[in-house]
Amino acid sequence: MEQVQTMDISPLGARLKGLTRSVSVGSILGLQNGDNQGRFEVVWVGEPGSEREGQIGLRCTQVGSQSKKAVLYVDDQEHELDRRRSLLEAFGYAVHTASGAREAFELLNSVHFQLVMIDSPLPGVNDVTFVDQVRQTQGNAKVLVVSAFPSKVHEHVMEMADDFVHKGDNPNKLVAVIEKLIGPGNTLKWPITRCIQRYEVVVPVSVKIMRRGVSTTLLGNSIDLSEAGIGVALSEGELIAGEILTVEFSLPTFPEKLRVYSTVRHRKDNHYGIQFVDVEPEHRQAIRDLCDVLVPMNVPQ
Repeated sequence: MEQVQTMDISPLGARLKGLTRSVSVGSILGLQNGDNQGRFEVVWVGEPGSEREGQIGLRCTQVGSQSKKAVLYVDDQEHELDRRRSLLEAFGYAVHTASGAREAFELLNSVHFQLVMIDSPLPGVNDVTFVDQVRQTQGNAKVLVVSAFPSKVHEHVMEMADDFVHKGDNPNKLVAVIEKLIGPGNTLKWPITRCIQRYEVVVPVSVKIMRRGVSTTLLGNSIDLSEAGIGVALSEGELIAGEILTVEFSLPTFPEKLRVYSTVRHRKDNHYGIQFVDVEPEHRQAIRDLCDVLVPMNVPQ
Protein backbone atom coordinates (compact mmCIF):
# COMPACT_ATOMS: atom_id res chain seq x y z
CA MET A 1 0.00 0.00 0.00
CA GLU A 2 1.27 3.46 -0.94
CA GLN A 3 -0.09 6.98 -0.89
CA VAL A 4 -0.09 8.59 -4.35
CA GLN A 5 -1.45 11.79 -5.87
CA THR A 6 -3.55 12.33 -8.97
CA MET A 7 -2.21 14.64 -11.68
CA ASP A 8 -5.61 14.45 -13.34
CA ILE A 9 -8.49 11.98 -13.32
CA SER A 10 -11.45 11.02 -15.49
CA PRO A 11 -14.22 8.44 -15.16
CA LEU A 12 -12.15 6.13 -17.40
CA GLY A 13 -8.69 6.50 -15.88
CA ALA A 14 -6.12 8.63 -14.10
CA ARG A 15 -2.61 10.06 -14.18
CA LEU A 16 -0.72 9.54 -10.93
CA LYS A 17 2.56 10.59 -9.35
CA GLY A 18 4.34 9.59 -6.16
CA LEU A 19 4.49 5.80 -6.63
CA THR A 20 7.89 4.65 -5.30
CA ARG A 21 7.76 1.09 -6.61
CA SER A 22 8.45 0.47 -10.29
CA VAL A 23 5.59 -0.85 -12.41
CA SER A 24 5.40 -1.93 -16.04
CA VAL A 25 2.83 -1.33 -18.76
CA GLY A 26 0.05 -3.90 -18.43
CA SER A 27 0.31 -4.20 -14.63
CA ILE A 28 -2.97 -4.11 -12.69
CA LEU A 29 -3.13 -1.85 -9.63
CA GLY A 30 -5.82 -1.58 -6.97
CA LEU A 31 -6.76 1.99 -6.04
CA GLN A 32 -8.89 3.30 -3.21
CA ASN A 33 -10.23 6.82 -2.69
CA GLY A 34 -12.47 7.04 0.36
CA ASP A 35 -15.01 4.22 0.08
CA ASN A 36 -14.47 3.85 -3.68
CA GLN A 37 -12.34 0.92 -4.82
CA GLY A 38 -11.27 -0.08 -8.30
CA ARG A 39 -8.68 -1.87 -10.41
CA PHE A 40 -6.67 0.00 -13.01
CA GLU A 41 -4.35 -1.13 -15.82
CA VAL A 42 -1.05 0.72 -16.34
CA VAL A 43 -1.08 2.01 -19.94
CA TRP A 44 2.11 4.10 -19.84
CA VAL A 45 5.02 4.86 -17.54
CA GLY A 46 6.86 8.20 -17.72
CA GLU A 47 10.37 7.90 -19.17
CA PRO A 48 13.30 9.04 -16.97
CA GLY A 49 14.38 12.54 -17.93
CA SER A 50 11.07 13.32 -19.65
CA GLU A 51 8.36 15.72 -18.50
CA ARG A 52 6.34 12.70 -17.34
CA GLU A 53 9.11 11.16 -15.22
CA GLY A 54 7.62 9.78 -12.00
CA GLN A 55 4.12 9.60 -13.46
CA ILE A 56 1.98 6.67 -14.63
CA GLY A 57 -1.15 6.57 -16.76
CA LEU A 58 -3.95 4.22 -15.73
CA ARG A 59 -7.12 2.89 -17.36
CA CYS A 60 -10.04 1.72 -15.21
CA THR A 61 -10.84 -2.00 -15.58
CA GLN A 62 -13.03 -2.65 -12.53
CA VAL A 63 -15.15 -0.58 -10.15
CA GLY A 64 -16.44 -2.46 -7.13
CA SER A 65 -17.69 -5.82 -8.44
CA GLN A 66 -18.20 -4.53 -11.99
CA SER A 67 -15.55 -5.42 -14.57
CA LYS A 68 -15.25 -4.97 -18.31
CA LYS A 69 -15.46 -7.73 -20.89
CA ALA A 70 -11.96 -8.47 -22.11
CA VAL A 71 -11.03 -8.56 -25.81
CA LEU A 72 -7.68 -9.66 -27.26
CA TYR A 73 -6.87 -8.21 -30.68
CA VAL A 74 -3.98 -9.78 -32.62
CA ASP A 75 -2.64 -7.85 -35.63
CA ASP A 76 0.86 -7.26 -36.99
CA GLN A 77 0.06 -3.64 -37.92
CA GLU A 78 0.47 -1.23 -35.01
CA HIS A 79 -1.83 1.45 -36.44
CA GLU A 80 -4.62 -1.13 -36.78
CA LEU A 81 -4.14 -2.18 -33.15
CA ASP A 82 -4.32 1.43 -31.97
CA ARG A 83 -7.35 2.31 -34.12
CA ARG A 84 -9.54 -0.61 -33.15
CA ARG A 85 -8.45 -0.52 -29.52
CA SER A 86 -9.64 3.09 -29.29
CA LEU A 87 -12.93 2.16 -30.95
CA LEU A 88 -13.71 -0.81 -28.70
CA GLU A 89 -12.58 0.94 -25.52
CA ALA A 90 -15.08 3.71 -26.31
CA PHE A 91 -17.80 1.05 -26.34
CA GLY A 92 -16.83 -0.26 -22.91
CA TYR A 93 -14.54 -3.21 -23.63
CA ALA A 94 -11.17 -3.84 -21.98
CA VAL A 95 -8.87 -4.31 -24.96
CA HIS A 96 -5.48 -6.02 -24.94
CA THR A 97 -3.38 -6.11 -28.10
CA ALA A 98 -0.65 -8.35 -29.48
CA SER A 99 1.42 -8.03 -32.65
CA GLY A 100 2.22 -11.72 -32.94
CA ALA A 101 1.51 -15.25 -31.70
CA ARG A 102 4.08 -15.29 -28.87
CA GLU A 103 2.80 -12.04 -27.37
CA ALA A 104 -0.78 -13.26 -27.80
CA PHE A 105 -0.21 -16.47 -25.83
CA GLU A 106 1.56 -14.61 -23.03
CA LEU A 107 -1.72 -12.72 -22.60
CA LEU A 108 -3.93 -15.77 -23.13
CA ASN A 109 -2.10 -17.54 -20.30
CA SER A 110 -2.60 -14.66 -17.86
CA VAL A 111 -5.90 -12.94 -18.75
CA HIS A 112 -9.40 -14.39 -19.16
CA PHE A 113 -10.87 -13.18 -22.46
CA GLN A 114 -14.44 -13.23 -23.70
CA LEU A 115 -13.33 -12.59 -27.30
CA VAL A 116 -10.15 -13.10 -29.34
CA MET A 117 -10.08 -11.03 -32.54
CA ILE A 118 -7.47 -12.19 -35.06
CA ASP A 119 -6.21 -10.50 -38.20
CA SER A 120 -5.71 -13.12 -40.90
CA PRO A 121 -3.40 -13.98 -42.51
CA LEU A 122 -0.73 -13.25 -39.88
CA PRO A 123 2.82 -13.08 -41.31
CA GLY A 124 5.01 -15.99 -40.25
CA VAL A 125 2.15 -17.82 -38.52
CA ASN A 126 0.16 -20.91 -39.46
CA ASP A 127 -3.28 -19.42 -38.88
CA VAL A 128 -5.03 -22.80 -38.64
CA THR A 129 -2.65 -23.96 -35.89
CA PHE A 130 -2.83 -20.57 -34.17
CA VAL A 131 -6.63 -20.51 -33.99
CA ASP A 132 -6.66 -24.14 -32.84
CA GLN A 133 -4.23 -23.30 -30.00
CA VAL A 134 -6.37 -20.30 -29.02
CA ARG A 135 -9.35 -22.67 -28.77
CA GLN A 136 -7.36 -25.07 -26.61
CA THR A 137 -6.04 -22.31 -24.33
CA GLN A 138 -9.34 -20.48 -23.79
CA GLY A 139 -12.14 -22.73 -24.96
CA ASN A 140 -14.94 -20.42 -23.84
CA ALA A 141 -13.65 -17.37 -25.72
CA LYS A 142 -15.33 -16.42 -28.96
CA VAL A 143 -13.05 -16.11 -32.00
CA LEU A 144 -13.60 -13.33 -34.51
CA VAL A 145 -11.50 -13.19 -37.69
CA VAL A 146 -10.90 -9.86 -39.43
CA SER A 147 -9.11 -9.48 -42.74
CA ALA A 148 -8.49 -7.05 -45.56
CA PHE A 149 -7.93 -10.03 -47.87
CA PRO A 150 -10.71 -12.60 -47.30
CA SER A 151 -9.56 -14.71 -50.27
CA LYS A 152 -6.26 -15.34 -48.45
CA VAL A 153 -7.91 -16.60 -45.24
CA HIS A 154 -7.67 -20.39 -44.96
CA GLU A 155 -11.07 -22.07 -45.17
CA HIS A 156 -10.38 -24.02 -41.96
CA VAL A 157 -9.81 -20.72 -40.14
CA MET A 158 -13.24 -19.54 -41.31
CA GLU A 159 -14.78 -22.82 -40.13
CA MET A 160 -13.21 -22.56 -36.67
CA ALA A 161 -14.10 -18.88 -36.17
CA ASP A 162 -17.39 -17.74 -34.66
CA ASP A 163 -17.69 -14.87 -37.14
CA PHE A 164 -15.84 -12.80 -39.74
CA VAL A 165 -15.61 -9.05 -40.44
CA HIS A 166 -13.93 -7.43 -43.44
CA LYS A 167 -11.45 -4.75 -42.41
CA GLY A 168 -12.99 -2.37 -44.91
CA ASP A 169 -16.46 -2.61 -43.33
CA ASN A 170 -17.94 0.31 -41.39
CA PRO A 171 -16.75 0.26 -37.74
CA ASN A 172 -20.42 0.00 -36.70
CA LYS A 173 -20.49 -3.51 -38.18
CA LEU A 174 -17.48 -4.61 -36.14
CA VAL A 175 -19.09 -3.33 -32.94
CA ALA A 176 -22.42 -4.97 -33.86
CA VAL A 177 -20.76 -8.37 -34.47
CA ILE A 178 -18.85 -8.19 -31.18
CA GLU A 179 -22.02 -7.27 -29.30
CA LYS A 180 -23.74 -10.25 -30.95
CA LEU A 181 -20.95 -12.60 -29.84
CA ILE A 182 -20.32 -11.45 -26.25
CA GLY A 183 -22.88 -8.74 -25.54
CA PRO A 184 -22.42 -4.98 -25.17
CA GLY A 185 -19.44 -3.53 -23.35
CA ASN A 186 -19.59 -2.22 -19.82
CA THR A 187 -18.49 1.42 -19.58
CA LEU A 188 -17.11 1.65 -16.07
CA LYS A 189 -16.91 5.08 -14.53
CA TRP A 190 -14.78 5.93 -11.53
CA PRO A 191 -17.24 7.97 -9.42
CA ILE A 192 -16.11 11.59 -9.89
CA THR A 193 -18.03 14.62 -11.00
CA ARG A 194 -15.71 16.49 -13.35
CA CYS A 195 -12.70 15.08 -15.10
CA ILE A 196 -11.18 16.49 -18.28
CA GLN A 197 -10.47 20.20 -18.66
CA ARG A 198 -12.64 21.92 -21.26
CA TYR A 199 -11.70 25.01 -23.25
CA GLU A 200 -13.91 27.61 -24.92
CA VAL A 201 -13.39 27.12 -28.65
CA VAL A 202 -16.00 28.37 -31.13
CA VAL A 203 -15.57 27.16 -34.73
CA PRO A 204 -18.01 25.98 -37.43
CA VAL A 205 -18.80 22.28 -37.16
CA SER A 206 -20.46 19.80 -39.51
CA VAL A 207 -21.81 16.50 -38.23
CA LYS A 208 -22.21 13.60 -40.66
CA ILE A 209 -24.38 10.66 -39.69
CA MET A 210 -25.74 7.60 -41.50
CA ARG A 211 -29.41 6.82 -40.88
CA ARG A 212 -31.17 3.97 -42.66
CA GLY A 213 -28.53 3.98 -45.34
CA VAL A 214 -28.84 7.72 -46.00
CA SER A 215 -26.01 10.13 -45.15
CA THR A 216 -27.17 13.29 -43.37
CA THR A 217 -25.09 16.39 -42.63
CA LEU A 218 -26.05 18.77 -39.81
CA LEU A 219 -24.39 22.15 -39.23
CA GLY A 220 -23.59 24.11 -36.10
CA ASN A 221 -20.81 25.59 -33.99
CA SER A 222 -18.60 24.22 -31.26
CA ILE A 223 -19.14 25.39 -27.68
CA ASP A 224 -16.08 23.87 -26.05
CA LEU A 225 -13.26 21.49 -26.87
CA SER A 226 -11.09 18.99 -25.02
CA GLU A 227 -8.85 16.06 -25.94
CA ALA A 228 -11.80 13.77 -25.18
CA GLY A 229 -14.56 15.47 -27.15
CA ILE A 230 -16.38 18.56 -28.31
CA GLY A 231 -19.52 20.42 -27.30
CA VAL A 232 -21.71 21.35 -30.27
CA ALA A 233 -24.72 23.61 -30.73
CA LEU A 234 -26.65 22.61 -33.87
CA SER A 235 -28.38 25.23 -35.98
CA GLU A 236 -30.73 22.62 -37.47
CA GLY A 237 -31.76 19.01 -36.94
CA GLU A 238 -31.13 16.86 -33.87
CA LEU A 239 -29.00 13.99 -32.63
CA ILE A 240 -29.77 11.05 -30.37
CA ALA A 241 -27.57 9.94 -27.47
CA GLY A 242 -25.56 6.89 -28.48
CA GLU A 243 -25.52 7.65 -32.19
CA ILE A 244 -22.25 7.17 -34.09
CA LEU A 245 -21.16 10.02 -36.35
CA THR A 246 -18.25 11.89 -37.88
CA VAL A 247 -17.64 15.43 -36.68
CA GLU A 248 -15.66 17.79 -38.93
CA PHE A 249 -14.13 21.11 -37.89
CA SER A 250 -11.07 23.30 -38.44
CA LEU A 251 -8.74 24.80 -35.85
CA PRO A 252 -6.96 28.14 -36.33
CA THR A 253 -3.64 26.51 -35.40
CA PHE A 254 -3.82 23.51 -37.77
CA PRO A 255 -3.80 23.59 -41.60
CA GLU A 256 -6.07 20.60 -42.21
CA LYS A 257 -9.73 19.97 -41.43
CA LEU A 258 -10.17 17.48 -38.57
CA ARG A 259 -12.52 14.55 -39.18
CA VAL A 260 -13.13 12.57 -36.02
CA TYR A 261 -15.21 9.40 -35.56
CA SER A 262 -17.36 10.10 -32.48
CA THR A 263 -20.45 9.23 -30.46
CA VAL A 264 -23.17 11.39 -28.88
CA ARG A 265 -22.90 11.23 -25.08
CA HIS A 266 -25.64 13.63 -23.91
CA ARG A 267 -28.03 16.37 -25.01
CA LYS A 268 -29.47 19.55 -23.51
CA ASP A 269 -31.83 21.45 -25.83
CA ASN A 270 -29.83 21.91 -29.06
CA HIS A 271 -26.49 21.46 -27.28
CA TYR A 272 -24.72 18.10 -27.52
CA GLY A 273 -21.76 16.53 -25.77
CA ILE A 274 -19.84 14.49 -28.35
CA GLN A 275 -17.12 12.04 -27.31
CA PHE A 276 -14.24 11.30 -29.66
CA VAL A 277 -13.88 7.59 -30.46
CA ASP A 278 -11.16 7.37 -33.10
CA VAL A 279 -8.73 10.31 -33.44
CA GLU A 280 -5.73 10.45 -35.77
CA PRO A 281 -2.55 11.06 -33.71
CA GLU A 282 -1.75 14.33 -35.52
CA HIS A 283 -5.31 15.56 -34.95
CA ARG A 284 -5.15 14.73 -31.25
CA GLN A 285 -1.84 16.60 -31.03
CA ALA A 286 -3.39 19.60 -32.81
CA ILE A 287 -6.20 19.71 -30.24
CA ARG A 288 -3.68 19.36 -27.41
CA ASP A 289 -1.49 22.15 -28.82
CA LEU A 290 -4.44 24.54 -29.01
CA CYS A 291 -5.73 23.70 -25.54
CA ASP A 292 -2.26 24.20 -24.06
CA VAL A 293 -2.40 27.94 -24.86
CA LEU A 294 -6.00 28.47 -23.64
CA VAL A 295 -7.40 29.05 -20.17
CA PRO A 296 -9.60 26.17 -18.93
CA MET A 297 -13.29 26.89 -18.57
CA ASN A 298 -14.63 27.36 -15.05
CA VAL A 299 -17.17 24.55 -15.16
CA PRO A 300 -19.30 24.02 -11.99
CA GLN A 301 -18.58 20.75 -10.26
